[in-house]
Amino acid sequence: MKAKIYVVSQDIDIIKQIRDTLKNEGYSVTSSSVPDTVITRCKEEDFDLVFVDVHIREIPYDRLIAGVKAVSPETEIVLITTYAFPESMVETGATDIGAYLIKPLIQGKIKNVTNRALHQGELARENRRLLLAVTAAKKEWEATVDATEDYIFVTDFDYNILRANLATFRRLDKGVDEIIGNKCYKIFHCSDSPPDDCLGKRARDSGQPVSETISFKGLRQRLECSIYPQVFAAEGGFVHYLQQTSVDGKQQAETMTKYERLFDDASIPILLVSSVDYKVTDTNQKGIELFGYQPEEIFDMDLEDLFVQSLRETVINNIINQIKSKEAPLKTKILDNKNNEIDVFIIANTVDIGDNSYLEIFVIPVDLLTGLRQVK
Repeated sequence: MKAKIYVVSQDIDIIKQIRDTLKNEGYSVTSSSVPDTVITRCKEEDFDLVFVDVHIREIPYDRLIAGVKAVSPETEIVLITTYAFPESMVETGATDIGAYLIKPLIQGKIKNVTNRALHQGELARENRRLLLAVTAAKKEWEATVDATEDYIFVTDFDYNILRANLATFRRLDKGVDEIIGNKCYKIFHCSDSPPDDCLGKRARDSGQPVSETISFKGLRQRLECSIYPQVFAAEGGFVHYLQQTSVDGKQQAETMTKYERLFDDASIPILLVSSVDYKVTDTNQKGIELFGYQPEEIFDMDLEDLFVQSLRETVINNIINQIKSKEAPLKTKILDNKNNEIDVFIIANTVDIGDNSYLEIFVIPVDLLTGLRQVK
């Protein structure tokens, strides 16, 4: 569907030139020479682009633009002006102006400025939609996985720990490299071999969830342990759910399903990076797929090596500055294992695990925005 455009000017020739040019391009064009009605009209209708003549009377153009943006923040503004820019434009810093249409007006100039402004507006809307989508996913991750006070960890069939939530790390008071990849019986039972009555064995043999209250020497607690076999999407294994009080079985199963989705089935690649030496200590399945490395190859890599050569000297500082300022996603370029450049957005935050601090980095390919184009 072609864009809706609004032309605000008291010069009939300007209105006619823009209207005729853009209507021939298939755009829906509305015009007004009464500035008092413009803001109300923009509030009632969803215009993609508004042309504002700098020489309009009654209302200063910058105040008019501010009013339009207040009621329709996603509308792009093109200022119609001359080569002699007014002093007020310098003073205001041309805030919220997306492009300029400089007189004298000709068809080619009108079309080029319009196409550029509309494209810029679409990119801005995609960025906002991206931020909303990723922020929602990030909040869900933090609210369900990292915020739960119960201990949750995932192992494969050989007892190797693949994942653990923050509550588990904090209770053990160990870093990622001290837990991930190690045998669960060493970490949780302080033993060199699985217990004779290992619940994981029983769950594997029966193919059914197993629950029992047992002592965990590593946690210095006696807890109810529920083990769910082959819950997560990978090569198979167990999700361990430890808690002090019993919860409804259905609720617990739902928690496991969400845990599975947020870890290995998360639709957004996620890296966990040491904030001491900036090496990758963990990543989810989407991260492995995006970069194309095997898990043993990407783990312990320098973070900067995942980015294009020209950005490596500044990328870590840029990520840290983004965390501190809590700005919009950082747009950058990464390299996969075949040296293909991929445009991505980065959203990062810090996570403290034991005595160690990590960067939790969400890596969103720009191509992911394709699925958001229809959301408005």
